[in-house]
Amino acid sequence: MFFVRARQVGILLICGVLMVTGVSVPAAQAQAPANPPYTLKTEPAELTAARNGDPVRITVSGLASGAQASLKVCPKVLPDNLIKVAGKPPWARDNTVSARVKAYCGELKDEFIANPAHMDSATGRRSSRTGDIVIDTQIPLGASTPKPIIWDPQYTTFNKNAEGQADKPPAVSWADNPDVVDPATGAKTRRKYSFRCDERNPCSVAVTITAKNADGAFVTWIDSSIEFTPTQQEIGVKGCKGAGQNTISASMPERLGRAAVAWNQALCAPTQAEQPANIVSETENAGLTAFDKGTSDLVITGSGSTLASQTVRDRQYIPVGINAAVVAAVGWSPTDSDDNGNSLNAKFNGTLRFTHDEVANMLTKGGQQPDLDGRGGIFRNGSPLVGRNPGLAAVTRENETNAASARAGAESLDFFGVTGESGPGTVPLTLSKALAVAAPTAWVFPKKGEKYFGELDGKSPGVISDLNVLDPGALSLHNVDAKTGQLAVRKTVQNGVVGTGFVCTGGCMSWVITDLATARAYGWAPVALPDGKGNFVAPTKESLQLAADSMTVGADGTVQPGTVTKDGAYPLTFVEYLAAPVNPLIDATCKPMTAKQAQLKAVADMAAGYGQALLPPGMTPLSPGLAAAAPVRAAKIGTGTVKDACQEREEAKNPPPAGGSGATPVANSSLTGPSGGPGSTAGTSGTAAATGPAPAATPTPESVLAAKNLAESIDIPKFAGAGVLGALIPLVALVILATLPSATAYVAAGRPVPRWLVVALAEIGAAFAMLFGLLRRNSAGGAA
Repeated sequence: MFFVRARQVGILLICGVLMVTGVSVPAAQAQAPANPPYTLKTEPAELTAARNGDPVRITVSGLASGAQASLKVCPKVLPDNLIKVAGKPPWARDNTVSARVKAYCGELKDEFIANPAHMDSATGRRSSRTGDIVIDTQIPLGASTPKPIIWDPQYTTFNKNAEGQADKPPAVSWADNPDVVDPATGAKTRRKYSFRCDERNPCSVAVTITAKNADGAFVTWIDSSIEFTPTQQEIGVKGCKGAGQNTISASMPERLGRAAVAWNQALCAPTQAEQPANIVSETENAGLTAFDKGTSDLVITGSGSTLASQTVRDRQYIPVGINAAVVAAVGWSPTDSDDNGNSLNAKFNGTLRFTHDEVANMLTKGGQQPDLDGRGGIFRNGSPLVGRNPGLAAVTRENETNAASARAGAESLDFFGVTGESGPGTVPLTLSKALAVAAPTAWVFPKKGEKYFGELDGKSPGVISDLNVLDPGALSLHNVDAKTGQLAVRKTVQNGVVGTGFVCTGGCMSWVITDLATARAYGWAPVALPDGKGNFVAPTKESLQLAADSMTVGADGTVQPGTVTKDGAYPLTFVEYLAAPVNPLIDATCKPMTAKQAQLKAVADMAAGYGQALLPPGMTPLSPGLAAAAPVRAAKIGTGTVKDACQEREEAKNPPPAGGSGATPVANSSLTGPSGGPGSTAGTSGTAAATGPAPAATPTPESVLAAKNLAESIDIPKFAGAGVLGALIPLVALVILATLPSATAYVAAGRPVPRWLVVALAEIGAAFAMLFGLLRRNSAGGAA
């Protein structure tokens, strides 16, 4: 067993080295020797469990000037049943790849967008700048339109006949698709060919490439090595038995779905046990109400009790991750050109810089006529926003009216460019609190009459918790076209995602008000916002952790969104909290539910501890101060009395009025370190003392190199034996870099993390903590 594990760790170390050094392995190539050499890769590399609508980038490299490529969706196994096109016998088989792709592939209807799959029409030309062909598309799931295939015997429209009757062209000897007569109606039908792409039916991508060979002549061939197995949009726990009698109910907004699935799978998939938590997706205020009344055993929110209508049930707010509200750009910008000098649209993934006033104007000044006063005029030619951001300036048209519309996202009579999820939530709360303070004169509706803005005509919307508040009048100006649920939001910006529609000819942009984890999951580009000194700060791990340690702590012990004070911190940061009851879980007869209580404690410990290594991209691990507070709070779960739990349940059914004596206080004094509580150093520039090392963070493509450099630059305190431990630091860091992405890949694909990897990660984390504990003790001893 030791050698098996050693081999696995060795493989992981090799993968880590390849990842850190940027070495990529090309996909298998199905090309003839006469074709020029090239490499083909996809991002993400693993598509065996990609979800319908997920973004995917296909890159073809190494080809000469003038190369181009196009895509078609095909069944994984192409039928090999074609007859060569001929006017008379002898009939020969046609097993060429090009003929089979042409006959059987394409025409897939994507069930996510209810239209033909974008991949079927995606094309790309070679960039004169990079030398690559880059095609940004999305994973389709659906079925092809049934069709006849004339030269396939089983799906042909020809009639079967004996040889020697060539005077009847529709009749051939090989036809095997007779009419089927409906006995009731007499209608005649024939077989038609169709294929499906889903979890049970893997598919492939046929990449048709045209490029110059060694002789300088253009040749065309097909690479069909890319395979994908699309799953539905729903995010579900896999590898477990499903919900059981001790499964707890967990209420949370959609943005926490991927993290919650990862925590569940880490607990139950290795042993195929019952699912610890049943994930209930609902708005934060609804989840808080369900928790207070006992219909949910825990709830996750980013703003403590702020959105709660009642707080009878005594609770602990356990920090489990750092997130942020973002304004995300979704679109294409013509920032490149092909080998012939023609403009190339590139999917925008850079960082735009907005002032708070510009964001406030975008959300309060209406979507119509952005070339005039719509969107506050910020998207007009020559505006400070356009001048500051080359990616926006590159989106041009034949006149200013159309250019401003393309930048603002005004692409139709139904959608004017800005969307987000409707319903009360931390994202609009965080955004509006910051704008009300940082942009008070711009965070105001224009005076257009009460039919547009009602009682808010000419006034500020103030602090809001629902994006729908931004369109209060009877005649909407499309300030924010809010939708219910993430899928509806994604469909609203579909043209911007895939670069289709008439407004994307010379580039286009749409805008989504969302959270950072959601933006990263869907490939949307968050904008940078000013800090206290006016420096533009993008939402990164470092800027979020810095922000979390500078925020004001509220009466319930949670850090308050919109109160970031440190320079260099992202201003719209918030902390995700898991709220769990202090008093024990009870059944209908007020008896304690011991097994279920243990599940609740396990989920909370996982989320606040090892689960930090399984957070999805965009969800930042806790800062040291928050990490130190998490286990202290988790330890208080279930420490109350059954009597109090029973009394709370009765009170929650008919809660006392605000300020009444019957409400259970929710203030929490267990928070220590820089994130608040009595005696906290929150908001100061000093570094608070943590009681233990922060959980290991999941590296992202942007942070791998930084983590490697950190491992190489750690300054080891001088004490006896420090040299040996110092030599181990970079190795331990490399092991973490190598193993965590493996775990993250399983989670991102919706697959259970293998037991050996869970154990390995836990042991690595324990070793790392022990190592730093040893360093700390020896350092303290040396100082003494």
